[in-house]
Amino acid sequence: MQINIPVGISDFEKIRQNGYYYIDKSGLISEIMKTESTEVTLITRPRRFGKTLAMSMLNSFFDIRKDNQKIFEGLEVSKEKELCTRWMNQRPTIFLTLKNVDGLDFITAYEQLVYEIASLYERFDDIREREEISQSEKEIFERIKARRAGKIEILRSLQLLSQLLYRCYKKKVVLLLDEYDVPLAKASEHGY
Repeated sequence: MQINIPVGISDFEKIRQNGYYYIDKSGLISEIMKTESTEVTLITRPRRFGKTLAMSMLNSFFDIRKDNQKIFEGLEVSKEKELCTRWMNQRPTIFLTLKNVDGLDFITAYEQLVYEIASLYERFDDIREREEISQSEKEIFERIKARRAGKIEILRSLQLLSQLLYRCYKKKVVLLLDEYDVPLAKASEHGY
């Protein structure tokens, strides 16, 4: 029997769909959801511990724009029928990684941030034409997506996207930030 080990792959759906070897960490979902009143959960682990894969799994579990019941079949969390019915693919979900937001100076790092935010907005382009979004919001959305937004619009971009998703889906948004410390570490390392 050959075991396909997913070296360098942190995409949960890709691992499950391709039958790669996977150590089930879906119990993390049950653990996180034990205290629903918690608004923020910080997952701190050493480097190379699988945080990005865990975030990808959470994104696959919560994202309302997906139907991932099949990918979670046979995993620990699938035994929690009530939890799955209530939460699986039931929330608008934003998954953003900041691992590429770095640079030798502030301007380069900021431009990397603008690029990542624009890429995020591209993934949600389908909501731009929804009637719940005003014309001025559509214009801001387009500027952010096209990398022409001003500094304040970039700084408020996650807030805006969260508000738009909430308005479109009438459900609170799940925000998953991966590698949030990279820009801070790079800024400290290069003195900006």
